[in-house]
Amino acid sequence: MPGDAEAASIGEQLHALVLRYGFLDVVSLRNVLCHFYCNCGSMVDARKVFEEMTERDAISWNTLIGGYARAEDVHRAVEMFTAMRWSEMDVNVTAVITLIGCGWRGDSVHGFCVKAGLSSDVKVAAAMVRMYVREGNVECSSKVFHETARRDLVLCNCMVDGYAKAGRIQDAMDLIDRMRQSGMRPSSGTLVGVLSACGSSGELPAGRRIHELAEEAGLELDTTLGTALMDMYFKCGCPDEATAVFDAMRDKDVKAWTAMIMGFGVNGQPGAAISLFCRMEEEGVAPNEVTFLALLSTCSHGGLVQEGKEFFQRMVRHHGLSPSLEHYGCVIDLLGRAGRLDEAYELIRSTASWGDAMGWRTLLAACRVHGNVKLGRIVQAQLDAMGHYHPSDVIQLSNTFASEGRWEEIARLRDLEEQKVSVENKEAGCSSIVVSC
Repeated sequence: MPGDAEAASIGEQLHALVLRYGFLDVVSLRNVLCHFYCNCGSMVDARKVFEEMTERDAISWNTLIGGYARAEDVHRAVEMFTAMRWSEMDVNVTAVITLIGCGWRGDSVHGFCVKAGLSSDVKVAAAMVRMYVREGNVECSSKVFHETARRDLVLCNCMVDGYAKAGRIQDAMDLIDRMRQSGMRPSSGTLVGVLSACGSSGELPAGRRIHELAEEAGLELDTTLGTALMDMYFKCGCPDEATAVFDAMRDKDVKAWTAMIMGFGVNGQPGAAISLFCRMEEEGVAPNEVTFLALLSTCSHGGLVQEGKEFFQRMVRHHGLSPSLEHYGCVIDLLGRAGRLDEAYELIRSTASWGDAMGWRTLLAACRVHGNVKLGRIVQAQLDAMGHYHPSDVIQLSNTFASEGRWEEIARLRDLEEQKVSVENKEAGCSSIVVSC
């Protein structure tokens, strides 16, 4: 298969042949050319082909509107949609769905669909439900859903996902039950969003019920569904059940292995995470950057300094992966938790993490824990020099001073803080858990 540049060159040559042999009057050929330039991201050429057309059909308009939408040029997409309305061409479902996907004035587009009699179309309804879900307006998405007489699996999945994202797990479960009662078989896409919501909220009973539904529906435990189930069980503190799901999966890709490693780390089982990584390599599955991020985080929280350093080196030397700021941040956190502050400081100074404020803050937090006032001052000065001011930095340094009883230093630091910023009210946070009996 040719690369992008080669494909673009071939397309331009075909355009030249069409011009040479006089086939430009064929509307379908013009549409193909317009589609080609849209896919190449050359909207100027696509618009030129469109403007030169003496005759246009619905595909012509849809292609250009879709091209602008993919290029995230919402203004021109709306402009072409408006021009289509004023032309003699009837606005069709494809054009409306494209416009809805742009996220432009959802209420206005919804109103147009109602007036044009398109709101009853199941594809348009699904697009509007997705639009309102993106906006966080689950009430409007629910209204659209219930006003649609004919519903298919895609529309139902959109609504289930909307309920799940809004944290309305019971509403999602009820809708899945109604789907089954009407003879509609849930798919993996139906269940994955609900499993994610169950994991985030600790709704273990609902998550187990979703697992049962998947088995009753005879769904294949593919990577998407299996990984979602593992993630839910790990977040709910059930590593044994997550392991059972992993073992039952026939095909395991790098995402599934990484999810398991990450899950063991979050549940305080660094030994199991490392053993699984070794098994992963033995079975010939190549780890990626996220896999090593999970490993380094696991080693950091498990206090496995030497193992973490070895994995960091293995990532570069054996697998040829380039560490990101997140990887360096994990190593800095690993060294900081172990009290090896000078080593963490030298790592920041000698790598790309020099300009990473998060890495410096991680080290500052370690200075507070281990009472290293001297290094804490250096780190605070570096953050100030970088212009990455945050009130928490001063709090961390104050706590470092407090660990050694340097109250005068704390008072001086707070005076400087008052000169920098005015005190702002902060909205209190909150959290919740679900306790199952």
